[in-house]
Amino acid sequence: MRISENQLKYIIRNVILAEGAITPELLGDDYMVVIQDSGIVNRPLKSLGRIDLKQRFGHIDPNTIVSMPSYSLQIKNKIDTDKLPGPVYQVMAELEMRKWNGMCNNAWEIYWADVDKDYEGGGFGPLMYDVAMELAGRHGVICDRNSVSNDAARVWNYYLSRADVFTDDIDIENCPSDMLSTNDRISIESGGEHPWHQKVYFSTHYIAGNLKPTLDALNRLDRIEYISRRYPGEK
Repeated sequence: MRISENQLKYIIRNVILAEGAITPELLGDDYMVVIQDSGIVNRPLKSLGRIDLKQRFGHIDPNTIVSMPSYSLQIKNKIDTDKLPGPVYQVMAELEMRKWNGMCNNAWEIYWADVDKDYEGGGFGPLMYDVAMELAGRHGVICDRNSVSNDAARVWNYYLSRADVFTDDIDIENCPSDMLSTNDRISIESGGEHPWHQKVYFSTHYIAGNLKPTLDALNRLDRIEYISRRYPGEK
């Protein structure tokens, strides 16, 4: 029986979904991962965990400006068409991350991620999270402090079972989180396990030997582009 191209794509996509993240080696020549240094972004503290900030962190001025190093990640796909003079790239997956300094274990917060619906289930989301985790290095990554979609929750729970990822508990007394329920707090204070959304996730490769296998593979395969931010005074 002959398998159509669409059937083959469906089979590959489901195999990737079962295994988790697509690996750099499985990315075709038409794909590129873009890492952009977004510089230091200043945000009012009241925008970072709005409800919980009022309930448990009333001693902190909500108008305090927090300076957060930030990265933007994209996965782009090249499209060739006869209607245009040359190939164009479409962004089919994006991720935004920012670093807490002095709070939330100094971790990097992945506060937004999205995969185009035509590429959902293809393993591109976990690939971006792998890249983000290696960029975060010894500080690790945490989920959005305000809310997490069902798709993102599945990714975080997937990492709980990954052999090359380990977790540490967030200091809940120093990290606002609108997802931390009263029952969660009571359980934690009684010695219970922190839920997945109150953990910091680390790459064991980086912690064990400052290794970055995903980034190294993307570099080796020429599947990565770095965009550095220019600061005042730089040429």
